[in-house]
Amino acid sequence: MVKFGVLIVRRVMCILYCWEEAFLDFLDRHNTKIQAVLHPLSMASLLSVIGFLLIYDMLYALPGLMDSQGLCYKLNCMWSIFMVYSIFSNLWVCFWTDTSVQALPALRLRPPQEEAHLWHYCSSCEIMVPPRAWHCRLCKVCSLKRDHHCTFTANCIGHFNQRYFLVFLFYGTLGSFQSLVYNFMFVWKSGAFIVADPFLIMSFGQPSRDPFMGWKVLTSMVLKVNLVAAMAAGGMFFSQMLMVYRNSTCFLMSDRTYDLGAMNNFRQVLGRRGFWTLLSAHLNSPLPHDGTEWQMTKHTDV
Repeated sequence: MVKFGVLIVRRVMCILYCWEEAFLDFLDRHNTKIQAVLHPLSMASLLSVIGFLLIYDMLYALPGLMDSQGLCYKLNCMWSIFMVYSIFSNLWVCFWTDTSVQALPALRLRPPQEEAHLWHYCSSCEIMVPPRAWHCRLCKVCSLKRDHHCTFTANCIGHFNQRYFLVFLFYGTLGSFQSLVYNFMFVWKSGAFIVADPFLIMSFGQPSRDPFMGWKVLTSMVLKVNLVAAMAAGGMFFSQMLMVYRNSTCFLMSDRTYDLGAMNNFRQVLGRRGFWTLLSAHLNSPLPHDGTEWQMTKHTDV
């Protein structure tokens, strides 16, 4: 019975390996076409969702909850605009930041003698690359401390731009949950919460003759979109925070090889100014090193 189970596991692993190879081969052959479709589509989706929720909250949800001429409304609008600015400014800088090995000065493209054994050869780029640097099939370069390829930024997330990606996710999560609270209160106050789910409609027997039924259905649909956006942003932000906390990457999330402690780990991503980088994407915050030399620890716990 045990041997049969082992055979099944091996068969499944073989199938998964074949699928992976087929997928990677597909990426290599259709790289340009994939990027031409995937990146603009991802950015258009992001712009549409954030722009729609901002306008909807400022013009409909918030005026339905508070005086549109009052100070509270104006402060909420200013804060929402600041969050949207922070989202797109960090996204923009993340897009333009080159985190590839090839961007290093020529002198840093050769390993120090005492660390030569830690570097490895990239057969695609045909160069030696430092620890934690890996090749991206979409960018066609090796990225320093490569985490993953982000379709929203059309760039790899790595050593030099992870700060901007983290802050982008922070404000994206904060803004989506703030909008979710506003929309939930607005839907509840307008009596549209009943039509937010078919089972609630059947339970409460919402009359179809309600002249505001169409508006209630629309507001409940916006609430659902907002909920999905908040869950997606929150999930990505939580996973990214976990990796920064451990000083790990997406493909080795549980790895503690480079864990220097929470504060030091965050400083390696956010730079010298630490959490002050939340104020602006244009705030200069030098990183501790250039991404070629990584201090290792002896952590073994997960």
